[in-house]
Amino acid sequence: MVEETGPGTVPVPRAVFTVRDLPERQRYEVWSDSISCIFDVDADRETRKDGFFASVDASMFGSVMLARTSTPRQRWSRAASTIARDGMDHYMIQLYESGSQKLSDGRAEAEQVAGDLAVYDLARPVTARTDVFTNLSLIIPRGLLAESLKMPDDQHIRTLSAADPTVALLRDHMISLKKLGPRMTDAQAKAVVPATVALAATCLNASAPDTPRGDAGVAFATLTLARRLVEANLGEEHLTPAWLTRQLGMSRAKLYRLFEPIGGIAHYIRERRLRRALLELADDEARSRPIYDIALAAGFSSETAFGRAFRQRYGVTPRDVRARSVTPRVRPADHTLDRRYEDWLQHLAV
Repeated sequence: MVEETGPGTVPVPRAVFTVRDLPERQRYEVWSDSISCIFDVDADRETRKDGFFASVDASMFGSVMLARTSTPRQRWSRAASTIARDGMDHYMIQLYESGSQKLSDGRAEAEQVAGDLAVYDLARPVTARTDVFTNLSLIIPRGLLAESLKMPDDQHIRTLSAADPTVALLRDHMISLKKLGPRMTDAQAKAVVPATVALAATCLNASAPDTPRGDAGVAFATLTLARRLVEANLGEEHLTPAWLTRQLGMSRAKLYRLFEPIGGIAHYIRERRLRRALLELADDEARSRPIYDIALAAGFSSETAFGRAFRQRYGVTPRDVRARSVTPRVRPADHTLDRRYEDWLQHLAV
């Protein structure tokens, strides 16, 4: 009798990477190469040599990844050049089951202890210092979550207290999802995604200390509308502060005040244009499209102006990103390691 293997019986994709079975002298090198798909790491000499261990147990729930990571104390960084290299545009919500970390984006700092949640915006630089830890990382593409957030561009290095009931709800959901994942089918996992994303949005919105009320709520609604107008017109020459004021029916001074908390209107438009271009440059399917066309579509008047702005923002040229997007990552000769989670991160999308 042939066992049924229809869509309803396909298991949740799962990858378990571990350096446990490698010779000790190779473990740290292999680990740092593998995790460089998302972070550059560094560790002192003692940590590297003294029985070093590291593992990533990742599962794909539709377009959402949930991974449990265990490793000793290290320093982690995600620089602008790394962001340009990998093109990731996701939110990452981390639960520390044991251990702790300290986070910084160069302007603000945060500390996370066991039980708390921390939020990363993977489109923004960050550094972190961790002790020995085990954590769960819920990684959600921006396109799935941003529209449900009151402050989609103000989530980076937020820490959420374990004492908050909505934090506890999301924490328990992440733990249950990881525990039950091996028993779920891929179809069931995809059905859980909307509820998972909705719970994440509820947690991030409700736990914000400055949840808008009254007039502030109107301001956030207006800001959301303004962002949508920007996103829909990124490639248009008419996208200027003057055009936005006419569309929104407000004064230029009010528009500037509205965008001041997120760096200003000109900065916001420039960031979104560069971000769109970055994602297209890193897209294998778009690699035949001339960089000049991508520059124009992103609202730049010339390839030269685009290249200058892109290098200033990301520390690499558009051609560098395109070359890296089609060049396979160099991996060790030992093909017994399950490194699929690296590719999943690279191609995580709505």
